[in-house]
Amino acid sequence: MFELISRNRKVYTRDRMAFFMSFMSVIILVVVYQVFLGQIQIDAIKAALNSNTVSTETLQMVNYWLIAGLTTIISMTGTLGAFGVMVADREKKLSEDFKVSPTSAMKIELSYAIFATLFGIILTMFSCVFAIGIFNGFSSLLDFSAMDYVKIFGIVSLGTVLSASIILPILAFIQTSSAFTTLSTIVGTFIGFISGVYLSIGSVGKTLQQVMTWFPLTQINALLKQVLMKESLKNVFDKADSSVLTDYKESYGVILKNASGGSLSNHFMLLYCFGIILAFLFLHFVIKKVKK
Repeated sequence: MFELISRNRKVYTRDRMAFFMSFMSVIILVVVYQVFLGQIQIDAIKAALNSNTVSTETLQMVNYWLIAGLTTIISMTGTLGAFGVMVADREKKLSEDFKVSPTSAMKIELSYAIFATLFGIILTMFSCVFAIGIFNGFSSLLDFSAMDYVKIFGIVSLGTVLSASIILPILAFIQTSSAFTTLSTIVGTFIGFISGVYLSIGSVGKTLQQVMTWFPLTQINALLKQVLMKESLKNVFDKADSSVLTDYKESYGVILKNASGGSLSNHFMLLYCFGIILAFLFLHFVIKKVKK
């Protein structure tokens, strides 16, 4: 198994341009977020606080909101990109060569999934830490405790495993690199909107809010926001009415609500994400069995 995972890593990193672009896409997203999306939220906060200016703490809070969204997107796109090795092997018929080896088909497919998940976790954690340093200064990395980083790593790992489980059933139907590229483009755009990254959950109608709320990566996004924004939320809304803070959290997806208006607890969101992982893995095995 280790040899297969190592082989997948070598194949992926052999194409240095594709490997470099995995990280370049992170830098591009960081720039786009900083230039466009941040200002939209800053203007909304000015209106909510009846102020013509915003403090440094406010800018940091908005940046942490953006970083949580950026991290959520990359947990999906980074993991999906690493699955390109599997699709390339399938297109070149190398998967047929593997079938004559003593290694089982289950072990081969598992090696693809493990590599993609591990690469996704590494890329996503790098992106999160890099974005914090670029947005708020590398000294701000010291504002988080060791337990905060453990929580961030846990949420990132859960989001990456969740992304891999969602992707696997879809990849069962992808046979060529061109189809994989198209899928990657669609997924990257779709995830940004449906998980409340490119637009806030409070800016859409109630029906779409519920669709976004129950999309599992939206909940990963919310969990990340709660860890990253914890202190900055206290600083920014310290002198504001509690209702202003609550409205902000609801509008910008720091807390999520069900159709009846009740808030989703962190415990519930974690269980929900684990349930989605199991459901998609079961769906993947059903699809594989039917295709045989």
